[in-house]
Amino acid sequence: MSMRLSLAKIEAALLESVRADPALIGAVLEGRSRGLPPETDVFADDHRSLTAIAEGRAEAEHGTARWRHCFPWLAAATGEDGANDVAGCEVGYGPPFALDPGQVAAVARGLAEEGWRFGAGHADGTYEGLEALAPFYAAAAREGKAVVGAVR
Repeated sequence: MSMRLSLAKIEAALLESVRADPALIGAVLEGRSRGLPPETDVFADDHRSLTAIAEGRAEAEHGTARWRHCFPWLAAATGEDGANDVAGCEVGYGPPFALDPGQVAAVARGLAEEGWRFGAGHADGTYEGLEALAPFYAAAAREGKAVVGAVR
């Protein structure tokens, strides 16, 4: 069974629409929402692989597999902290989450501070795999975008 973490960079105006109607999040994450350029504003990764890597790194660096505690910015970036869950909606394996542009900028800085600096997005403008998570958030912060996400 596949569990994919899906994220989308969106305009702040669309974030307000999504918060008003949480059912739109599924459409946004699937690229079916107007206002979301196809492919260039999305991130995807296997959730189980991401969790295994984070647990392994937490164990190696902190002596515990409690990665959400060791890497709170990674937890925020992936919706694992629950702080930004969108109430009243389930997408895939739980509630989706939404970060406004200010939160996105803080997460981008936090990921860098935690050492999640990897490469860049792909040449075609897409972001896939844990190594592209920090560049995805950095690009969203530079662009002043919000981010919505869910594990599907």
